[in-house]
Amino acid sequence: MFSKALLSTAFISAVSAHQNLHQLWINNETPGYQTGIRMPPSNSPVEDVTSDNMACNVPSTNGVTVETLDANAGDSIKVQWDQSGHPGPITHFLKAVDSAATDNGVGAGWFKIDELNAVDGKWANEIMGANNMTHEFTLPTGLASGEYLLRSEMLALHGAQTLNGAQFYIGCAQLKVTGSGTGTCGPQISIPGAYKADDENIYIPNVYNGFDISTFKAPGGEVATCGGAAPAVPSTPQPANATVPAVPSPSASAVVEANTTPVASEAPVVSASAASAPAGSPVASSVPAPAPSSGAGADEALPTTFTLATFIAWLEGKAGSAAAKARRHARAF
Repeated sequence: MFSKALLSTAFISAVSAHQNLHQLWINNETPGYQTGIRMPPSNSPVEDVTSDNMACNVPSTNGVTVETLDANAGDSIKVQWDQSGHPGPITHFLKAVDSAATDNGVGAGWFKIDELNAVDGKWANEIMGANNMTHEFTLPTGLASGEYLLRSEMLALHGAQTLNGAQFYIGCAQLKVTGSGTGTCGPQISIPGAYKADDENIYIPNVYNGFDISTFKAPGGEVATCGGAAPAVPSTPQPANATVPAVPSPSASAVVEANTTPVASEAPVVSASAASAPAGSPVASSVPAPAPSSGAGADEALPTTFTLATFIAWLEGKAGSAAAKARRHARAF
């Protein structure tokens, strides 16, 4: 059975925009808008889990012109993404590399350091939306000194009821970490390779009908242990009234699309990453999701609960009412 609340959620998800990672803070200090981040050419998702673009998006080799940022093991990291109504988790991974500027991230060596799935029935994207679309976590204390790729992933599940319908939004930052660890971090995974299109946390046939989000566990395995240290403490969402720095977000980084099906077919929007960040006091992007139009016959109430068949019949009744009105107006002429 479908409900009005569930249908409304589907409408909102369908018209929300694609997204990119745009800014990060290290111990509450930011190097600047899009600084230290490999910006992809558009805000489109990766949907093929076997693609090399699962590592660091498109293209995966554009780090040479990106600044590698200094950090220490145990530092707090805050990331900010474009606003999105797509339901799903956020996760973070690290990979030790010889050169953060030249490594494309493809292959083995990734380990998860953070994940936020859902809290009190709210997906991570909704929790982040109440905090200016930011999320904060800490680097493991047991990291060894060296260069790393930091991979931020937002998994959008609004199309997960179909195989290959889940959307992966990925951003990679470049870090040079100073740490006291002497061992490796694990468990480690390969990207691509670790994710399968039919994994139960990627392909969810009942995502709109009875799925319990409190049971969801994000892809990528368990949070790693580094150099004998305990795993990182799971991130805790900030309260909705927390003060979060706002950043500029070019208008080209979001698009509103009026599609009333749970699975959106959204056109890519070219990122403004090549442009310099706007001057002045930055303002975070937020694209309100328009409410669906009631259309002809809005005076007939939608049933409280209904099957797909009765919902289609209800829509056909609306269309018939509109056609009858059109014929009456034609006779008047």
